[in-house]
Amino acid sequence: MPLCLHRKASETTSRRGPPSPTRTDEWDVPSLEFCPRRWQPLLRLVLFVCAYALGTKLGAVLAFPPEFVSAMWPPSGVALTGLLLTRHREWPALVLGAILVEPFAAHGTHWPITLASFAVAAGNLVEALVAALVLRRLVRFHPSMDRVRDVLGLVGPAALGSTLISATLSLCMLLSDQRLEAGEFWSAWRVFWVGNAMGVLLVAPLLLTWLSRGLEGWTRQRRLELTALLLLLGLATHWVFSMPPTAAPPATFHPVTYLAFPFLLWAALRFEARGTTLATTVMSALALWHTAHGLGPFAQSAWHNDSVIFLQSFLAVASLSGLFLASALSERRRAQEEVSHLNQELRQSLQTLATTQAALVRRERLAALGELSATVAHEVRNPLGAISNALAAIRRLAPQTASGPAGQLLGIMDEEVQRLDLIVNDLLDYTRPVEPRLQHQALGPVVEGALTASLRSGSSGITVSQSLDGPLPPVALDAHLLHVALTNLFTNAVQAMPSGGSLVTRIETATREGAPHARLTISDTGHGIPVDVQQRIFEPFFTTRATGTGLGLAIVRRIVDGHHGEVAVHSTVGQGTTFTVWLPCAREARALL
Repeated sequence: MPLCLHRKASETTSRRGPPSPTRTDEWDVPSLEFCPRRWQPLLRLVLFVCAYALGTKLGAVLAFPPEFVSAMWPPSGVALTGLLLTRHREWPALVLGAILVEPFAAHGTHWPITLASFAVAAGNLVEALVAALVLRRLVRFHPSMDRVRDVLGLVGPAALGSTLISATLSLCMLLSDQRLEAGEFWSAWRVFWVGNAMGVLLVAPLLLTWLSRGLEGWTRQRRLELTALLLLLGLATHWVFSMPPTAAPPATFHPVTYLAFPFLLWAALRFEARGTTLATTVMSALALWHTAHGLGPFAQSAWHNDSVIFLQSFLAVASLSGLFLASALSERRRAQEEVSHLNQELRQSLQTLATTQAALVRRERLAALGELSATVAHEVRNPLGAISNALAAIRRLAPQTASGPAGQLLGIMDEEVQRLDLIVNDLLDYTRPVEPRLQHQALGPVVEGALTASLRSGSSGITVSQSLDGPLPPVALDAHLLHVALTNLFTNAVQAMPSGGSLVTRIETATREGAPHARLTISDTGHGIPVDVQQRIFEPFFTTRATGTGLGLAIVRRIVDGHHGEVAVHSTVGQGTTFTVWLPCAREARALL
C-alpha cells in the first residue's frame, strides 16, 4: 500500500491561499494504513533511515573520479523530505539516525569512516533542519508543490540558502581532518554546495509530490501516456549522453544536448508537478550515470571541475524550468476552477434573486388584488342584499308572478344572486384573515355535514362511499372554518363528475412527522388535473374554469394551515383526483395512540 498524505480541511477546502495553522506541529504526515497507529512513528523512522542510507550510497556511486566529487547529493533531498513529512517530536530520532547511518553507508566506496565523517553528516542534517523550519513557518510550504510560491521556497531558502551551512561546515571538517588541501577549499566548497543544492532540487520534489498525491486523479490513459513519455525521454537522454566526449571546449556544446527539454515541457503541461519531477529524475539519472563514466557532452577530461559545474547547471535549469511551469499551470487551473465555481454561484444567486423578486412582485400584486377584492365585495354585498330583498318582496306582493314567464325570470334572478353571493363570500373569506377557534371535536360529523351540503344539487349519478377506520381520537378544529374548506373540496369533486361517477371519503389515523394525525382522503373519478395545473392549483385567483374566482382551494389551504395541518393533491388525467388533508390530533388524545 503506497504512502499518502492526510490533508487537513483547511488545505482542501480553501483555494485562495495556504493554510495558516496556529501550531507548527499540525502538519501532514504519511498515512501508513497497514500499520497500527502507535507503531507508525517507528516505521517512519526506519523508512527514513533506509532511504537516507540508499541516497548516501547512490551519491557515492555517482561521484566523479579522480576526486570523487558528487554532482548531486541525494541525502540532502531525502533529509528535507523526511523532516517536512513528519512532526517536530519525531525530528530528533530522524536526525540521530541519519547522522549514524551516513558514514557507514558511504564506507567502502571512496571515503573512510572517521570522526569528521560524523561531523559532515551532522552538517548535512543541520542544513535540512534549517530548510524545513523556514519552509514550514515562513513559506507555508505545500508538499504537492502546486504553487509558484512553493517552488520559490524550495529554490531559495532550501536549495540555495540552507546548503551554504552544510557546505561550509563539511568542508571545514574535511580540512581539519586533512582530507582536503587548503588551496582546494573554495573550488571544493563550490562543487559541494552546488551538489547539495542539486540534491534538494532533484530528489526532494520527486519524493514530496509523489508521497503527497501518488497516482491520484490519473486515469488509465493518463498513466499509459506518462509511461510513453518516460520511455521516449529515456531514449533521447541515453542517446545524447552516451556519446563519446568531444574534443571541443564546453562552450561549443551541440544543441542536441537539450533534446530532453521538449519532453519536460510535455510532462509539465500534461502531468504538472508529479509528472515533471518524475521526468526530471529519469533525465538526471541517465545524465549523471553517463557523465560519471566519461560519456556525454559534459565529460571533458581537460576541464574536470568545470564539467561538473556545467552538468549541475544543465540539470538545475532543466529541473527549475519544469517545476516553475508545472506550478504556474497548477495555479492557473485552480484559478480557472475558482472562477468557474464563482460563476456558478453567481448564476445560482441571480436565479434565486430573480425567483425571489418575482415572488415578491407577485405577492405585492396579490395583496393589492386582495385589497381591491375586499373593497369590491363590501361594495357589492349591499346592493346584492337589496336585490335579494326586492325579489322576495315581489313574490310576496305579487304572488301571481310565481307562475308563467315572470316566475322563470325571477328564478333566474334568484340563482344569479346566490352565485354572486358565493363569489362575494369567497372574496371576503380570503381577504379577511380569521384565526381558527380550535376545539377538541370529532372530525366525522364535520365531514358528514360538508358532504351533505355539497350533494344537495348537481350530484345526479354520483355514488358516495364513506369509510371510517375505527374509533378516532378528537381533533383540534374550528367546525365552521373546516366546514367551509371541506365543502370546497367536495364541491370540486362533484363538479369534476358532471356525468356521474364515484366519490370516496376515508378517515383514518396515521403518524406524520412523529405525531398522531387524522388523515382525510377525498377521491373522485372525474377528468383529473394536469401536472402543470397541480403545481399552481392552490394559488389565489388561479382557475381553469370559465366561471369562479379561483379562490376556493386557496381558502382551503389557508384554513388547513391555520389548523396546523397540510393539504395535498394527487391526480391522473382521465382517472380522477385525490385530495388528502392531514390534521393533528388533540394533545389529550395522543397518549391513546
